[in-house]
Amino acid sequence: MNFRVHLLGFVRNNEYFGPITDGYTLFGYQVNPRVAYQPAPNVVLEAGVFLKKDFGQERITQLAPTLTIKFKHNRWNYLFGTLEGAVSHRLIEPLYNFERLLQQRLENGLQIHHQTEHTFFDFWISYLQNTLPGYTRQEQFWGGFSLEQTISKRDPDKHWALSIPVQVTVFHAGGQNINTSLPVRTAVNAAGSLSLTWANRLPGFFRSARLDTYVVGYSELAGKSDSGGAFYPNLTINLKPLTVLVSYWQGTNYRAELGGYLYQNYTRRYNSVYQEKNRQLLIVRFLKDIPIAGGLSVTARFEPHYDLKNRLFEHSEGIYINFTH
Repeated sequence: MNFRVHLLGFVRNNEYFGPITDGYTLFGYQVNPRVAYQPAPNVVLEAGVFLKKDFGQERITQLAPTLTIKFKHNRWNYLFGTLEGAVSHRLIEPLYNFERLLQQRLENGLQIHHQTEHTFFDFWISYLQNTLPGYTRQEQFWGGFSLEQTISKRDPDKHWALSIPVQVTVFHAGGQNINTSLPVRTAVNAAGSLSLTWANRLPGFFRSARLDTYVVGYSELAGKSDSGGAFYPNLTINLKPLTVLVSYWQGTNYRAELGGYLYQNYTRRYNSVYQEKNRQLLIVRFLKDIPIAGGLSVTARFEPHYDLKNRLFEHSEGIYINFTH
């Protein structure tokens, strides 16, 4: 039996003024102490508590128990309870909003995870909200899979690698014998890319680079069908002092229930029903990871973007303190 703890301190400021999403600040911390017990070589039980505190509020924002049962077989992990979710799914931001890590981090359900040198696979079903007959709220499920397969052999003497990432998420809201006028919804979001990675085997200013060419799709059935899509190329350059990501987003009638707000064609602003049929963004991200001591690191992010349709320059910036023991 051993003790583990994860702490995340964060401050993120969104200077957004366009019609799609509000500007706001997220400032606070999360802490998840837990006890791990290994009754057998391939079984791990973890129990703990998750606490989230948003600065500016007198009360604790969230206090919830966490319990994970993990069974390992070869390189496959099977989880029940609190999942290894959030950014661990490796979803692109149009499918998964990075800010959910700060606001709705916990995911509970079932998960199957597999990782080797050439393959990453993650399948999960998360139960976001339950319901019972007579309730006024719908039950909500969110799940999917994230796969990346390297199709060229990784050779220490070679600089290039080719891979195919495929990501699919499904959101469902419904329930039987409940008192609500909301329609039953099933929304599917998918993304696929041909990705090329270059790695510098020698010390230098340029460490590595990666080009992703994502095609993103959306389809929903909620009384009537709806669909949309987008093109989302990304260039990631790892330099000695920092990482730079350059992205272009061109979306038409796109929507993702848990996706990043900036990429939606349907407004997420408070008290608004605004829609844009076509949305175009040019995004640059600057990331700097700073190791401090064993298990403690600081990440700084600056993310300006230009909204081509509305001719707006907006930006967000954040500092994130991570400690894992």
